[in-house]
Amino acid sequence: MKPSTILTLVSAAVFAVGSAAFSLIGFISHKDGDYGVAWHFWVAPVLTLGIVATLVQLIGMYWLQVGRKETRGQRVSE
Repeated sequence: MKPSTILTLVSAAVFAVGSAAFSLIGFISHKDGDYGVAWHFWVAPVLTLGIVATLVQLIGMYWLQVGRKETRGQRVSE
């Protein structure tokens, strides 16, 4: 595999983990005892976790479709 491909996959994985951690910390740390949590404080982490799931799926599908073939030395059809 090309170094740029590896760097892109690693960057996507790091971004996914960082986004998930930041989202969960933001969700857990913001609680208002008197009024509960406003809707926009729980919608943002849910959307962020959706982005994380999409990135993880993209990484996995890329590895299944392209990465395994490249590491075995087979030619990838373009």
